[in-house]
Amino acid sequence: MKKKCTIYDVAKIAGVSTSTVSRVMNSPEIVAEETRQKVANTVKELSYIPNMMAASMPRRRTNYIGLIIPDITNIFFSNLVRGVQDVCEKHGYSVLVVNSDDSQEKEGHYLKLLYSRRVDGVILTVAGYREKEFPEEELSLLKKMNIVLIDREINGMTTPIVKVNNFAGAYSAVKYLITMGHRKIMYLAGIEGTRTNTEREKGYLSALKEARISWEKELTADFRLDTAYQKIIHHWPQLKNSDELPTAIFAANDLMAIGALKAFTQLKVRVPEEMSIMGFDNIPFSDCTYPPLTTIAQPTYLMGQKAVEILLKLIDKKKIKNSKKSIELETELIQRDSVRKI
Repeated sequence: MKKKCTIYDVAKIAGVSTSTVSRVMNSPEIVAEETRQKVANTVKELSYIPNMMAASMPRRRTNYIGLIIPDITNIFFSNLVRGVQDVCEKHGYSVLVVNSDDSQEKEGHYLKLLYSRRVDGVILTVAGYREKEFPEEELSLLKKMNIVLIDREINGMTTPIVKVNNFAGAYSAVKYLITMGHRKIMYLAGIEGTRTNTEREKGYLSALKEARISWEKELTADFRLDTAYQKIIHHWPQLKNSDELPTAIFAANDLMAIGALKAFTQLKVRVPEEMSIMGFDNIPFSDCTYPPLTTIAQPTYLMGQKAVEILLKLIDKKKIKNSKKSIELETELIQRDSVRKI
């Protein structure tokens, strides 16, 4: 049976100390390029696989970070996960991704599971309906862990959060629709009670108020494509024969905007000739719809990167300046073909 290669073998052949090999495996950025390459070549030559459990014991580290997202089918999270994973890999961490399905029970279960596995930190996008009513038991658990939030906050916690300026993004979306001549703009809302939806709703209402438009209407579709589709199909008969018929719809995310596009295709309502639609997120295939979706872009990849950067400082017990504890990123208006000028 072939003898298993050890860290001592790698150090001997590479002509370095075992601590240098360890640094290359766990914190490569602090090792000189020439030394790093020499060790990497030796590791590859010997097919060395480090004992991560043994390596973590002296430092009380597992080199694992947990990432909890509310809906793995929502493509908004794909770039975010990639941003998290890319930075983690650069620093020698592996990512455990779990999906809460926007469920309080599942989210609580996974928090306890990740805590029991002694992950070094957790990046969390809170499940819908949880921001205001987070169970005390789980709140207490979170306070024992290194936590960074993305997108949604939790009442009673001052933990760092990475988010976008949802108010400004929604305001600019509705302002754009108004400049395109629309006065009857319906808001297709996300999950009620989440700060994400609340801030976007405020941006919607603020733009209408500034333009002295009193017409406003909302349908709630929980950030989901299928819900948005069903709501439009269900409400269209009463909308089209009333003064509540909008000329444009601003959806609180792209999935709902695409659900609306699907519904109007079935209803034989032409977009944008008869109905303009605008989304929020700029998910990867929003430019592949017919027509391509006008939307507000979020820098989701960057959000994932920034969340990890903050979390690694928490793990390393580095002091974070107050201005860096939470990061609010800006959005960008992406003009395509789903909105027409009237």
